[in-house]
Amino acid sequence: MGEVRFAHAARGRKKVVKSSEILRSGFMKVAGYLIPLAQSLPPLGIWTGLMTLPFASYLILMLANLPVNLPRALSEFFLTSFLIPEKIFIIIGLVCILSSIIYMRLTKKEGLITSGPYRLVRHPQYFGMILTTLGLTSWSVWILNNTFGIGFLSPSQTIGVWFIELFTYILLAYIEERQLSSKYEEAFENYKSQVPFLIPFLKLNRKGLDILISILTPAILLFGLIWVHAYPHFFSNEIGG
Repeated sequence: MGEVRFAHAARGRKKVVKSSEILRSGFMKVAGYLIPLAQSLPPLGIWTGLMTLPFASYLILMLANLPVNLPRALSEFFLTSFLIPEKIFIIIGLVCILSSIIYMRLTKKEGLITSGPYRLVRHPQYFGMILTTLGLTSWSVWILNNTFGIGFLSPSQTIGVWFIELFTYILLAYIEERQLSSKYEEAFENYKSQVPFLIPFLKLNRKGLDILISILTPAILLFGLIWVHAYPHFFSNEIGG
């Protein structure tokens, strides 16, 4: 009897050790992707850390199962012809993020930045992060629904994580604008009256509507992509007549 209990206990310890090794391996894998990303960000102090926290948290949750071979993952991303809209959103979003960061560093301007990417929207980095994660979310939902890929989040939970990130960036943008308005006063108000809040080319000049359109536009794009992938035969029938 004692030997049986000892055997059960030994198997239990092995399972715990194996689970801890899997978690540690997954953590190290994610850290290997995120540490270079964090090191590449400009040293803008506490606000930069706060600004990138939702984006980094999203990546940790969504990309925990990234392949170890990064060059292979990148080649598959760029060379395969599947899920093209998602790839377009991801690339445009990354370009927005990087161009905004590089422009801020190159100008080295102390004061209100209103040129470069900041002519299109008042928060181009937030816009880029939202667009990038929109593409990743649609891609992740497709994988969960159509393959045997393993994920610890369900499709609805995956979408929920993205909405949390979206609301967080809208809140951060609102807080940032209150600070900018207090600091630059009329200069910022003039800039605010001419440039859209978060979505390019959609300028409503009303705070409530700006926030609403900043939520609805990405949400419609996301659910549109998911719906297209869920009902591909509908579109093939429509095109075919």
